[in-house]
Amino acid sequence: MEFVSLCTGKKFKKQCAKVHGRIIGDVSVYGPNSDTFYSGGYYNIPGEEQWFLNVMKDIRAHNVIEGKINAKKSKRYLVTWDGPDDPLNPRNWSRIKKWWIIIQICIITITVTFSSSVYSAGVPNVAQTFHSSIPVASLGTCTYLVGFAMGSLPFAPLSGIYGRLIVYIITLLIFTLFQIGGGVAQNIWVIPIIRYFQGFFGSTPLANSLGTVSDIYSPVEYTFTVPVVCAFPFLGPVIGPIIGDFIAQSHLGWRWTFWITMILSGSVVLLIMFTLPETHANTILYYKARYLRELTKNPLWYSGNEKQRDPKRAIVRAFTNSISLLISEPIVVCFTLYVTILFVIVYINFESYPVVYSQYNFNQGEQGLSFIGIGIGIVLAASFTPITYYKYSKAYKKMNGKVPPEYRIYPLFIGCFLLPIGLFWFAWTCYPNRIHWIVPMISSVFFGASLLVIFSTMFTYFVDTYQSMAPNAMAAATLVRYLASGGMTMVARPMYHNLGNHWATTVLGFISAAMIPIPFVFFKYGQKIRSHSKYASKG
Repeated sequence: MEFVSLCTGKKFKKQCAKVHGRIIGDVSVYGPNSDTFYSGGYYNIPGEEQWFLNVMKDIRAHNVIEGKINAKKSKRYLVTWDGPDDPLNPRNWSRIKKWWIIIQICIITITVTFSSSVYSAGVPNVAQTFHSSIPVASLGTCTYLVGFAMGSLPFAPLSGIYGRLIVYIITLLIFTLFQIGGGVAQNIWVIPIIRYFQGFFGSTPLANSLGTVSDIYSPVEYTFTVPVVCAFPFLGPVIGPIIGDFIAQSHLGWRWTFWITMILSGSVVLLIMFTLPETHANTILYYKARYLRELTKNPLWYSGNEKQRDPKRAIVRAFTNSISLLISEPIVVCFTLYVTILFVIVYINFESYPVVYSQYNFNQGEQGLSFIGIGIGIVLAASFTPITYYKYSKAYKKMNGKVPPEYRIYPLFIGCFLLPIGLFWFAWTCYPNRIHWIVPMISSVFFGASLLVIFSTMFTYFVDTYQSMAPNAMAAATLVRYLASGGMTMVARPMYHNLGNHWATTVLGFISAAMIPIPFVFFKYGQKIRSHSKYASKG
Protein backbone atom coordinates (compact mmCIF):
# COMPACT_ATOMS: atom_id res chain seq x y z
CA MET A 1 0.00 0.00 0.00
CA GLU A 2 1.32 3.49 -0.83
CA PHE A 3 0.31 7.01 0.12
CA VAL A 4 0.80 9.90 -2.27
CA SER A 5 1.00 13.60 -1.27
CA LEU A 6 1.24 16.17 -4.07
CA CYS A 7 2.42 19.63 -2.96
CA THR A 8 3.63 22.67 -4.88
CA GLY A 9 4.79 26.17 -4.01
CA LYS A 10 7.98 28.03 -3.23
CA LYS A 11 7.57 27.67 0.52
CA PHE A 12 7.32 23.90 0.23
CA LYS A 13 10.56 22.18 1.18
CA LYS A 14 10.62 18.53 0.27
CA GLN A 15 12.08 16.37 2.98
CA CYS A 16 11.54 12.66 2.97
CA ALA A 17 12.73 9.45 4.49
CA LYS A 18 13.84 6.80 2.08
CA VAL A 19 10.88 4.45 1.87
CA HIS A 20 10.73 1.98 -1.00
CA GLY A 21 13.43 4.15 -2.56
CA ARG A 22 11.11 6.16 -4.81
CA ILE A 23 10.83 9.94 -5.16
CA ILE A 24 9.20 11.30 -8.30
CA GLY A 25 9.65 15.04 -8.87
CA ASP A 26 7.42 17.02 -6.52
CA VAL A 27 5.48 13.91 -5.65
CA SER A 28 6.71 12.05 -2.57
CA VAL A 29 5.68 8.43 -2.25
CA TYR A 30 5.79 6.77 1.17
CA GLY A 31 4.91 3.44 2.65
CA PRO A 32 3.04 2.80 5.91
CA ASN A 33 4.34 4.09 9.26
CA SER A 34 6.49 6.85 7.78
CA ASP A 35 6.61 10.54 8.64
CA THR A 36 7.51 13.51 6.54
CA PHE A 37 8.02 17.07 7.74
CA TYR A 38 6.96 20.07 5.70
CA SER A 39 7.80 23.54 7.02
CA GLY A 40 5.04 24.57 9.38
CA GLY A 41 3.41 21.26 10.14
CA TYR A 42 3.74 17.52 10.47
CA TYR A 43 1.80 15.07 8.36
CA ASN A 44 1.79 11.76 10.23
CA ILE A 45 0.85 8.84 8.02
CA PRO A 46 0.39 5.65 10.05
CA GLY A 47 -0.41 2.67 7.91
CA GLU A 48 -3.46 1.51 9.82
CA GLU A 49 -5.49 4.11 11.66
CA GLN A 50 -4.75 7.82 11.71
CA TRP A 51 -3.44 10.77 9.76
CA PHE A 52 -2.62 13.78 11.87
CA LEU A 53 -2.92 16.86 9.72
CA ASN A 54 -2.63 20.52 10.51
CA VAL A 55 -4.96 21.38 7.67
CA MET A 56 -6.59 24.76 7.97
CA LYS A 57 -3.34 26.62 8.42
CA ASP A 58 -0.55 24.59 6.89
CA ILE A 59 -2.24 23.29 3.74
CA ARG A 60 -3.12 26.83 2.69
CA ALA A 61 0.37 28.03 3.61
CA HIS A 62 2.01 25.40 1.42
CA ASN A 63 -0.39 25.63 -1.51
CA VAL A 64 -1.41 21.99 -1.42
CA ILE A 65 -3.47 21.74 -4.59
CA GLU A 66 -4.15 18.06 -4.65
CA GLY A 67 -3.75 15.05 -2.43
CA LYS A 68 -4.47 11.50 -3.41
CA ILE A 69 -4.43 8.33 -1.39
CA ASN A 70 -3.85 5.06 -3.16
CA ALA A 71 -5.38 2.67 -0.67
CA LYS A 72 -7.86 -0.11 -0.40
CA LYS A 73 -11.44 1.11 -0.50
CA SER A 74 -12.16 -0.38 2.90
CA LYS A 75 -9.64 1.95 4.54
CA ARG A 76 -10.72 5.26 6.09
CA TYR A 77 -8.54 7.91 7.66
CA LEU A 78 -9.33 9.53 10.98
CA VAL A 79 -8.69 13.27 11.24
CA THR A 80 -7.45 14.42 14.62
CA TRP A 81 -5.14 17.04 16.14
CA ASP A 82 -1.70 17.61 14.69
CA GLY A 83 0.06 16.83 17.95
CA PRO A 84 -0.41 18.37 21.41
CA ASP A 85 0.36 21.92 20.23
CA ASP A 86 -2.07 22.05 17.31
CA PRO A 87 -3.31 25.67 17.10
CA LEU A 88 -6.73 24.43 16.01
CA ASN A 89 -7.20 22.78 19.41
CA PRO A 90 -9.18 25.23 21.61
CA ARG A 91 -7.06 24.34 24.62
CA ASN A 92 -4.03 25.77 22.79
CA TRP A 93 -5.61 29.15 22.08
CA SER A 94 -4.17 32.30 23.62
CA ARG A 95 -5.18 33.42 27.07
CA ILE A 96 -6.77 36.59 25.67
CA LYS A 97 -8.90 34.62 23.21
CA LYS A 98 -10.03 32.23 25.94
CA TRP A 99 -11.04 35.04 28.27
CA TRP A 100 -12.93 36.78 25.46
CA ILE A 101 -14.90 33.55 25.02
CA ILE A 102 -15.59 33.39 28.77
CA ILE A 103 -16.78 37.01 28.80
CA GLN A 104 -19.25 36.30 25.99
CA ILE A 105 -20.56 33.16 27.71
CA CYS A 106 -21.07 35.17 30.89
CA ILE A 107 -22.95 37.85 28.94
CA ILE A 108 -25.26 35.23 27.41
CA THR A 109 -25.86 33.65 30.82
CA ILE A 110 -26.62 36.90 32.60
CA THR A 111 -29.03 37.87 29.80
CA VAL A 112 -31.24 34.79 30.07
CA THR A 113 -31.12 34.61 33.88
CA PHE A 114 -31.87 38.33 34.11
CA SER A 115 -35.01 37.59 32.11
CA SER A 116 -36.00 34.89 34.61
CA SER A 117 -36.48 37.41 37.42
CA VAL A 118 -37.06 40.80 35.78
CA TYR A 119 -40.66 39.80 35.06
CA SER A 120 -41.35 39.03 38.74
CA ALA A 121 -40.80 42.70 39.55
CA GLY A 122 -43.81 43.62 37.43
CA VAL A 123 -46.16 40.88 38.68
CA PRO A 124 -48.39 43.25 40.72
CA ASN A 125 -48.67 45.55 37.69
CA VAL A 126 -49.47 42.62 35.39
CA ALA A 127 -52.21 41.48 37.77
CA GLN A 128 -53.65 44.99 37.82
CA THR A 129 -53.54 45.33 34.01
CA PHE A 130 -55.40 42.07 33.35
CA HIS A 131 -57.57 42.16 36.50
CA SER A 132 -56.18 38.85 37.72
CA SER A 133 -54.78 37.57 41.00
CA ILE A 134 -51.13 37.70 42.03
CA PRO A 135 -50.73 33.88 41.86
CA VAL A 136 -52.03 33.84 38.28
CA ALA A 137 -49.71 36.67 37.28
CA SER A 138 -46.82 34.82 38.98
CA LEU A 139 -47.30 31.88 36.62
CA GLY A 140 -45.02 33.68 34.17
CA THR A 141 -42.05 33.17 36.50
CA CYS A 142 -43.02 29.56 37.18
CA THR A 143 -43.32 28.56 33.52
CA TYR A 144 -40.08 30.34 32.62
CA LEU A 145 -38.19 28.19 35.11
CA VAL A 146 -39.96 25.05 33.89
CA GLY A 147 -38.79 26.00 30.39
CA PHE A 148 -35.25 26.29 31.76
CA ALA A 149 -35.57 22.76 33.12
CA MET A 150 -36.95 21.20 29.94
CA GLY A 151 -34.55 23.00 27.61
CA SER A 152 -31.49 21.77 29.48
CA LEU A 153 -32.04 18.22 28.21
CA PRO A 154 -31.98 18.58 24.39
CA PHE A 155 -29.56 21.47 23.91
CA ALA A 156 -26.53 19.88 25.56
CA PRO A 157 -26.52 16.82 23.25
CA LEU A 158 -27.38 18.98 20.22
CA SER A 159 -24.31 21.10 20.89
CA GLY A 160 -22.30 17.88 20.91
CA ILE A 161 -23.52 17.15 17.37
CA TYR A 162 -23.69 20.55 15.68
CA GLY A 163 -21.30 22.51 17.89
CA ARG A 164 -21.71 25.06 20.66
CA LEU A 165 -21.84 28.15 18.44
CA ILE A 166 -24.76 27.31 16.16
CA VAL A 167 -26.87 26.17 19.13
CA TYR A 168 -26.09 29.39 21.02
CA ILE A 169 -27.01 31.56 18.04
CA ILE A 170 -30.25 29.84 17.00
CA THR A 171 -31.69 29.42 20.49
CA LEU A 172 -30.80 32.94 21.60
CA LEU A 173 -32.33 34.36 18.42
CA ILE A 174 -35.60 32.49 19.08
CA PHE A 175 -35.43 33.62 22.72
CA THR A 176 -35.18 37.21 21.50
CA LEU A 177 -38.20 36.86 19.20
CA PHE A 178 -40.37 35.48 22.00
CA GLN A 179 -39.77 38.69 23.97
CA ILE A 180 -42.01 40.41 21.42
CA GLY A 181 -44.88 38.11 22.37
CA GLY A 182 -44.57 39.14 26.00
CA GLY A 183 -44.38 42.81 25.15
CA VAL A 184 -47.60 42.81 23.09
CA ALA A 185 -49.61 40.26 25.14
CA GLN A 186 -53.30 41.17 25.45
CA ASN A 187 -54.32 38.23 27.62
CA ILE A 188 -53.03 37.07 31.01
CA TRP A 189 -52.90 33.44 29.81
CA VAL A 190 -50.64 34.30 26.89
CA ILE A 191 -47.86 35.36 29.23
CA PRO A 192 -47.21 31.96 30.92
CA ILE A 193 -47.06 30.28 27.50
CA ILE A 194 -44.70 32.90 26.07
CA ARG A 195 -42.57 32.76 29.21
CA TYR A 196 -42.26 28.98 28.94
CA PHE A 197 -40.77 29.22 25.46
CA GLN A 198 -38.51 32.07 26.55
CA GLY A 199 -37.15 29.83 29.30
CA PHE A 200 -36.90 26.80 27.01
CA PHE A 201 -34.81 28.55 24.36
CA GLY A 202 -32.96 30.62 26.93
CA SER A 203 -31.66 27.52 28.72
CA THR A 204 -28.76 26.95 26.32
CA PRO A 205 -26.05 28.71 28.37
CA LEU A 206 -27.17 26.79 31.46
CA ALA A 207 -26.72 23.53 29.54
CA ASN A 208 -23.60 24.46 27.56
CA SER A 209 -21.63 27.25 29.23
CA LEU A 210 -19.69 25.01 31.57
CA GLY A 211 -19.14 22.61 28.68
CA THR A 212 -17.59 25.50 26.80
CA VAL A 213 -15.27 26.08 29.76
CA SER A 214 -14.09 22.46 29.68
CA ASP A 215 -13.59 22.78 25.89
CA ILE A 216 -10.91 25.42 26.28
CA TYR A 217 -9.40 24.79 29.73
CA SER A 218 -7.56 21.92 31.38
CA PRO A 219 -8.68 20.63 34.82
CA VAL A 220 -6.22 22.92 36.60
CA GLU A 221 -7.15 25.98 34.54
CA TYR A 222 -10.90 25.65 34.97
CA THR A 223 -10.38 25.65 38.74
CA PHE A 224 -9.87 29.38 38.26
CA THR A 225 -12.50 29.95 35.58
CA VAL A 226 -15.48 27.93 36.83
CA PRO A 227 -16.31 30.18 39.83
CA VAL A 228 -16.40 33.16 37.47
CA VAL A 229 -18.80 31.44 35.07
CA CYS A 230 -20.88 30.00 37.93
CA ALA A 231 -21.44 33.48 39.37
CA PHE A 232 -23.57 34.63 36.44
CA PRO A 233 -26.53 32.23 36.80
CA PHE A 234 -27.01 34.02 40.14
CA LEU A 235 -26.01 37.58 39.24
CA GLY A 236 -28.62 37.68 36.47
CA PRO A 237 -31.55 36.91 38.79
CA VAL A 238 -30.17 39.40 41.32
CA ILE A 239 -29.95 42.23 38.78
CA GLY A 240 -33.40 41.42 37.34
CA PRO A 241 -35.52 42.73 40.24
CA ILE A 242 -33.28 45.76 40.73
CA ILE A 243 -33.89 46.96 37.17
CA GLY A 244 -37.37 45.47 36.86
CA ASP A 245 -38.80 47.28 39.87
CA PHE A 246 -37.70 50.67 38.56
CA ILE A 247 -39.08 49.86 35.09
CA ALA A 248 -42.41 48.63 36.45
CA GLN A 249 -43.05 51.72 38.58
CA SER A 250 -41.89 54.16 35.89
CA HIS A 251 -43.94 55.58 33.02
CA LEU A 252 -42.58 52.73 30.84
CA GLY A 253 -44.64 50.07 32.60
CA TRP A 254 -44.17 46.31 33.02
CA ARG A 255 -44.19 45.60 29.26
CA TRP A 256 -40.78 47.22 29.03
CA THR A 257 -39.31 44.37 31.06
CA PHE A 258 -39.77 42.38 27.82
CA TRP A 259 -38.57 45.14 25.49
CA ILE A 260 -35.42 45.74 27.53
CA THR A 261 -34.67 42.02 27.48
CA MET A 262 -35.26 41.90 23.72
CA ILE A 263 -32.83 44.77 23.10
CA LEU A 264 -30.23 43.16 25.35
CA SER A 265 -30.53 39.65 23.90
CA GLY A 266 -30.64 40.94 20.32
CA SER A 267 -27.38 42.78 20.89
CA VAL A 268 -25.85 39.62 22.34
CA VAL A 269 -26.92 37.61 19.27
CA LEU A 270 -25.07 40.05 17.01
CA LEU A 271 -22.02 39.95 19.27
CA ILE A 272 -21.64 36.17 19.29
CA MET A 273 -22.44 35.80 15.59
CA PHE A 274 -19.38 37.83 14.68
CA THR A 275 -16.93 37.24 17.52
CA LEU A 276 -17.57 33.90 19.27
CA PRO A 277 -15.58 30.98 17.78
CA GLU A 278 -16.58 27.35 17.83
CA THR A 279 -14.97 25.61 20.83
CA HIS A 280 -16.29 22.05 20.63
CA ALA A 281 -13.35 19.83 19.64
CA ASN A 282 -15.34 17.18 17.76
CA THR A 283 -17.13 19.84 15.73
CA ILE A 284 -13.86 21.50 14.74
CA LEU A 285 -12.47 18.13 13.66
CA TYR A 286 -15.67 17.45 11.70
CA TYR A 287 -15.21 20.66 9.71
CA LYS A 288 -11.54 19.82 9.29
CA ALA A 289 -12.43 16.41 7.82
CA ARG A 290 -15.06 17.95 5.55
CA TYR A 291 -12.53 20.50 4.35
CA LEU A 292 -10.10 17.70 3.53
CA ARG A 293 -12.72 15.76 1.60
CA GLU A 294 -13.52 18.81 -0.51
CA LEU A 295 -9.87 19.74 -0.99
CA THR A 296 -8.62 16.29 -2.00
CA LYS A 297 -11.82 15.02 -3.65
CA ASN A 298 -11.32 12.00 -1.46
CA PRO A 299 -14.22 10.64 0.66
CA LEU A 300 -11.98 8.58 2.95
CA TRP A 301 -11.32 11.39 5.46
CA TYR A 302 -13.58 11.35 8.52
CA SER A 303 -13.73 12.66 12.08
CA GLY A 304 -14.41 10.60 15.15
CA ASN A 305 -17.98 11.72 15.84
CA GLU A 306 -19.44 11.70 12.31
CA LYS A 307 -21.17 8.38 12.86
CA GLN A 308 -22.84 9.81 15.97
CA ARG A 309 -24.52 12.81 14.31
CA ASP A 310 -28.07 11.56 14.93
CA PRO A 311 -29.91 14.24 16.96
CA LYS A 312 -32.85 12.06 17.98
CA ARG A 313 -30.60 9.30 19.22
CA ALA A 314 -28.32 11.78 21.02
CA ILE A 315 -31.23 13.44 22.84
CA VAL A 316 -32.74 10.11 23.89
CA ARG A 317 -29.35 8.86 25.08
CA ALA A 318 -28.70 12.08 27.02
CA PHE A 319 -32.12 11.88 28.67
CA THR A 320 -31.76 8.22 29.67
CA ASN A 321 -28.21 8.76 30.95
CA SER A 322 -29.28 11.79 32.99
CA ILE A 323 -32.21 9.95 34.56
CA SER A 324 -30.03 6.90 35.22
CA LEU A 325 -27.47 9.04 37.03
CA LEU A 326 -30.19 10.80 38.99
CA ILE A 327 -31.67 7.50 40.15
CA SER A 328 -28.59 5.37 40.75
CA GLU A 329 -25.74 7.71 41.75
CA PRO A 330 -25.60 8.89 45.41
CA ILE A 331 -23.22 11.70 44.46
CA VAL A 332 -25.62 13.08 41.84
CA VAL A 333 -28.66 12.61 44.08
CA CYS A 334 -27.19 14.39 47.10
CA PHE A 335 -25.55 17.29 45.29
CA THR A 336 -28.59 17.78 43.07
CA LEU A 337 -30.75 17.96 46.20
CA TYR A 338 -28.32 20.45 47.74
CA VAL A 339 -28.24 22.75 44.72
CA THR A 340 -32.01 22.42 44.24
CA ILE A 341 -32.58 23.74 47.76
CA LEU A 342 -30.19 26.56 46.95
CA PHE A 343 -32.07 27.60 43.79
CA VAL A 344 -35.46 27.19 45.45
CA ILE A 345 -34.40 29.67 48.13
CA VAL A 346 -33.10 32.09 45.47
CA TYR A 347 -36.41 32.19 43.62
CA ILE A 348 -38.46 32.19 46.82
CA ASN A 349 -36.56 35.35 47.75
CA PHE A 350 -37.82 37.07 44.60
CA GLU A 351 -41.31 36.64 45.98
CA SER A 352 -40.54 37.04 49.71
CA TYR A 353 -38.20 40.05 49.74
CA PRO A 354 -40.94 42.41 48.51
CA VAL A 355 -43.20 41.07 51.29
CA VAL A 356 -40.52 41.62 53.95
CA TYR A 357 -39.16 44.99 52.85
CA SER A 358 -42.56 46.48 52.13
CA GLN A 359 -42.94 46.41 55.92
CA TYR A 360 -40.00 48.83 56.06
CA ASN A 361 -42.01 51.15 53.79
CA PHE A 362 -39.73 50.48 50.81
CA ASN A 363 -41.26 51.50 47.51
CA GLN A 364 -41.11 49.15 44.54
CA GLY A 365 -37.74 50.39 43.31
CA GLU A 366 -36.19 50.22 46.77
CA GLN A 367 -37.44 46.64 47.20
CA GLY A 368 -35.40 45.67 44.16
CA LEU A 369 -32.28 47.19 45.71
CA SER A 370 -32.61 44.74 48.61
CA PHE A 371 -31.03 42.09 46.35
CA ILE A 372 -27.71 43.95 46.15
CA GLY A 373 -26.40 42.11 49.21
CA ILE A 374 -26.65 38.77 47.39
CA GLY A 375 -24.59 40.16 44.52
CA ILE A 376 -21.95 41.46 46.92
CA GLY A 377 -21.70 38.02 48.52
CA ILE A 378 -21.22 36.36 45.13
CA VAL A 379 -18.44 38.79 44.20
CA LEU A 380 -16.71 38.34 47.57
CA ALA A 381 -16.79 34.56 47.21
CA ALA A 382 -15.35 34.82 43.70
CA SER A 383 -12.47 36.91 45.05
CA PHE A 384 -11.16 33.84 46.90
CA THR A 385 -10.79 31.90 43.64
CA PRO A 386 -7.00 32.53 43.35
CA ILE A 387 -6.50 30.77 46.69
CA THR A 388 -8.49 27.73 45.52
CA TYR A 389 -6.60 27.74 42.24
CA TYR A 390 -3.21 27.88 43.98
CA LYS A 391 -4.01 25.01 46.35
CA TYR A 392 -5.39 22.78 43.61
CA SER A 393 -2.48 23.52 41.26
CA LYS A 394 -0.05 22.60 44.01
CA ALA A 395 -1.85 19.30 44.65
CA TYR A 396 -2.04 18.60 40.90
CA LYS A 397 1.73 18.92 40.50
CA LYS A 398 2.47 16.96 43.66
CA MET A 399 0.24 14.05 42.58
CA ASN A 400 1.29 14.12 38.91
CA GLY A 401 -2.20 15.05 37.76
CA LYS A 402 -3.92 12.24 39.65
CA VAL A 403 -5.88 14.38 42.12
CA PRO A 404 -8.93 12.64 43.64
CA PRO A 405 -12.20 14.45 42.84
CA GLU A 406 -12.79 14.92 46.57
CA TYR A 407 -10.14 17.67 46.57
CA ARG A 408 -12.77 19.85 44.90
CA ILE A 409 -14.92 19.72 48.05
CA TYR A 410 -12.63 21.79 50.30
CA PRO A 411 -14.37 25.17 49.66
CA LEU A 412 -17.67 23.59 50.64
CA PHE A 413 -16.45 23.09 54.21
CA ILE A 414 -17.05 26.82 54.65
CA GLY A 415 -19.85 27.30 52.14
CA CYS A 416 -22.13 24.73 53.78
CA PHE A 417 -22.28 26.88 56.94
CA LEU A 418 -22.76 30.21 55.16
CA LEU A 419 -26.19 29.25 53.81
CA PRO A 420 -27.97 28.47 57.13
CA ILE A 421 -26.16 31.37 58.84
CA GLY A 422 -27.54 33.79 56.27
CA LEU A 423 -31.06 32.36 56.48
CA PHE A 424 -31.29 32.29 60.30
CA TRP A 425 -29.80 35.79 60.46
CA PHE A 426 -32.41 37.08 58.03
CA ALA A 427 -35.25 35.22 59.78
CA TRP A 428 -34.73 36.76 63.20
CA THR A 429 -33.54 40.27 62.37
CA CYS A 430 -36.36 41.45 60.09
CA TYR A 431 -38.28 43.41 62.75
CA PRO A 432 -39.29 46.71 61.13
CA ASN A 433 -40.15 48.40 64.43
CA ARG A 434 -36.98 47.40 66.31
CA ILE A 435 -34.12 46.56 63.93
CA HIS A 436 -32.79 48.72 61.10
CA TRP A 437 -33.29 47.32 57.59
CA ILE A 438 -29.54 47.14 56.94
CA VAL A 439 -29.16 44.29 59.46
CA PRO A 440 -31.30 41.70 57.62
CA MET A 441 -29.88 42.95 54.34
CA ILE A 442 -26.33 42.13 55.49
CA SER A 443 -27.43 38.51 55.95
CA SER A 444 -27.94 38.25 52.21
CA VAL A 445 -24.16 38.68 51.74
CA PHE A 446 -23.62 35.33 53.47
CA PHE A 447 -26.38 33.82 51.39
CA GLY A 448 -24.86 35.14 48.15
CA ALA A 449 -21.42 33.77 49.02
CA SER A 450 -22.89 30.33 49.72
CA LEU A 451 -24.57 30.30 46.30
CA LEU A 452 -21.31 30.53 44.40
CA VAL A 453 -19.31 28.20 46.64
CA ILE A 454 -21.88 25.39 46.60
CA PHE A 455 -22.71 25.61 42.89
CA SER A 456 -19.13 25.87 41.60
CA THR A 457 -18.03 23.03 43.89
CA MET A 458 -20.77 20.79 42.53
CA PHE A 459 -19.72 21.48 38.95
CA THR A 460 -16.02 20.77 39.41
CA TYR A 461 -16.78 17.68 41.50
CA PHE A 462 -19.15 16.35 38.82
CA VAL A 463 -16.60 16.96 36.05
CA ASP A 464 -13.78 15.21 37.89
CA THR A 465 -16.00 12.35 39.04
CA TYR A 466 -18.02 11.59 35.90
CA GLN A 467 -15.74 13.03 33.18
CA SER A 468 -17.47 12.29 29.85
CA MET A 469 -20.76 11.71 31.71
CA ALA A 470 -20.49 15.03 33.57
CA PRO A 471 -22.81 16.88 31.12
CA ASN A 472 -25.50 14.29 31.87
CA ALA A 473 -25.03 14.76 35.60
CA MET A 474 -25.29 18.54 35.19
CA ALA A 475 -28.38 18.17 32.99
CA ALA A 476 -30.04 16.07 35.69
CA ALA A 477 -29.24 18.69 38.32
CA THR A 478 -30.50 21.50 36.06
CA LEU A 479 -33.75 19.67 35.34
CA VAL A 480 -34.56 19.07 39.00
CA ARG A 481 -33.48 22.43 40.39
CA TYR A 482 -35.47 24.52 37.93
CA LEU A 483 -38.59 22.35 38.10
CA ALA A 484 -38.54 22.68 41.88
CA SER A 485 -37.78 26.41 41.73
CA GLY A 486 -40.64 27.00 39.31
CA GLY A 487 -43.08 25.21 41.58
CA MET A 488 -41.93 27.02 44.72
CA THR A 489 -42.42 30.48 43.21
CA MET A 490 -46.15 29.74 43.32
CA VAL A 491 -46.17 29.03 47.05
CA ALA A 492 -43.60 31.56 48.28
CA ARG A 493 -45.93 34.50 48.88
CA PRO A 494 -48.67 32.38 50.54
CA MET A 495 -46.01 30.69 52.71
CA TYR A 496 -44.65 34.03 53.95
CA HIS A 497 -48.13 35.42 54.53
CA ASN A 498 -49.30 32.33 56.45
CA LEU A 499 -46.16 31.45 58.44
CA GLY A 500 -44.81 34.97 58.77
CA ASN A 501 -41.39 36.27 57.81
CA HIS A 502 -39.58 34.68 60.74
CA TRP A 503 -40.83 31.11 60.61
CA ALA A 504 -41.04 30.82 56.85
CA THR A 505 -37.33 31.68 56.57
CA THR A 506 -36.51 29.54 59.61
CA VAL A 507 -37.98 26.49 57.88
CA LEU A 508 -35.64 27.13 54.95
CA GLY A 509 -32.76 27.55 57.40
CA PHE A 510 -33.41 24.17 59.03
CA ILE A 511 -33.58 22.48 55.62
CA SER A 512 -30.24 24.02 54.59
CA ALA A 513 -28.70 23.05 57.94
CA ALA A 514 -29.67 19.44 57.25
CA MET A 515 -27.42 19.60 54.18
CA ILE A 516 -24.27 20.48 56.17
CA PRO A 517 -23.03 16.86 56.52
CA ILE A 518 -23.03 16.27 52.73
CA PRO A 519 -19.55 17.67 51.93
CA PHE A 520 -17.97 15.96 54.94
CA VAL A 521 -19.54 12.59 54.10
CA PHE A 522 -18.42 12.68 50.48
CA PHE A 523 -14.97 13.96 51.35
CA LYS A 524 -14.42 10.99 53.66
CA TYR A 525 -16.28 8.26 51.78
CA GLY A 526 -16.31 9.62 48.23
CA GLN A 527 -13.65 7.27 46.90
CA LYS A 528 -15.46 4.24 48.34
CA ILE A 529 -18.76 5.42 46.87
CA ARG A 530 -17.13 5.96 43.47
CA SER A 531 -15.61 2.48 43.53
CA HIS A 532 -19.13 0.99 43.52
CA SER A 533 -20.36 3.21 40.68
CA LYS A 534 -20.53 2.10 37.06
CA TYR A 535 -20.26 5.72 35.86
CA ALA A 536 -17.79 7.44 38.20
CA SER A 537 -14.02 7.47 37.86
CA LYS A 538 -12.28 5.12 40.26
CA GLY A 539 -9.10 7.15 40.77
